[in-house]
Amino acid sequence: MPVTPRLWAPDWMSTSALPWLQEAIDWGRKKKPLWFEPVFNMKTTDRPYEQYTSFTKFGLMAETDENAPYYEDSPLQGFDVTLTPLQYSLGFKVSRLAYDDDKLGVSRNLASGLGESHTETQNQLAAYIINNGTSSTLVPASDGAALWSTPHLREDGVSFRNRLATAADFNLTSWKTALTDFATQFKSGRGFYQNYVPRTILTHYDTYNDVREVLQSQLKPNTADNNMNAYRDFFGSGDFVLLPPCAYLTDTDSVYLFADKADHGLTYLSREAFNTQTDPEFKTRALLTAAWARYDFGVTNNGLGAYAMIGA
Repeated sequence: MPVTPRLWAPDWMSTSALPWLQEAIDWGRKKKPLWFEPVFNMKTTDRPYEQYTSFTKFGLMAETDENAPYYEDSPLQGFDVTLTPLQYSLGFKVSRLAYDDDKLGVSRNLASGLGESHTETQNQLAAYIINNGTSSTLVPASDGAALWSTPHLREDGVSFRNRLATAADFNLTSWKTALTDFATQFKSGRGFYQNYVPRTILTHYDTYNDVREVLQSQLKPNTADNNMNAYRDFFGSGDFVLLPPCAYLTDTDSVYLFADKADHGLTYLSREAFNTQTDPEFKTRALLTAAWARYDFGVTNNGLGAYAMIGA
């Protein structure tokens, strides 16, 4: 089969077409922000997969007699989890006749839709982790339990929980319980308190204003007494960040709390950044445009640093 030189292709479909197509694609990507960026650890890799292995540090120091040898300790092996970026792609074709009749209108609209599809795909995949976190089959943590679970395991075999023991709607009582759990349940594999505090709060639209009432009211909400709201000073002071309400959450009465990114395992791993290619189809003169990306979402630890206030 003879080779078709690129210079035979019409100019409108080759190099001169790329800038305005890329501009439209980028505009489509900006239409839908990535809601998960403030929550997930955003990581990149140049390998086909990444394996995450946990292990403990050391236990407590031991009292030692004079001239006695020092006490020796060894780390405990923890849990393994692997993230394997998958390839995602989408493309479209615009005929020469469509271009001639509508000029850039069709191509621009489709190119914008390509960028929008990319961000929508990532937003839904990230939400899948949160929404299905009560299933150990769909979203397992590194210890094999569900992301949101009452019987999580530490490396020393001791159990802990990262969700309310009993489902409850968001209010002052459940909020105090969550803060207590955040402080007391999250320990290292040697039983050391981690002193985590929730930095990011994620809610659905249905619960967003309930959270604001509890955390922003000047006085204690839902009471006739003029008690001071002890949590008001924390909100917006750098301790808590209430994210914009997230429509992708399916459990509309649940609230999710996250420690600093370095302290939890919700992870987005990118192998190949979003990229596009454009080429003319010589036989038909149609313009082919496609986009690719490789990435994965997962939980790389045993649930530490992430907490679910599952609604009743």
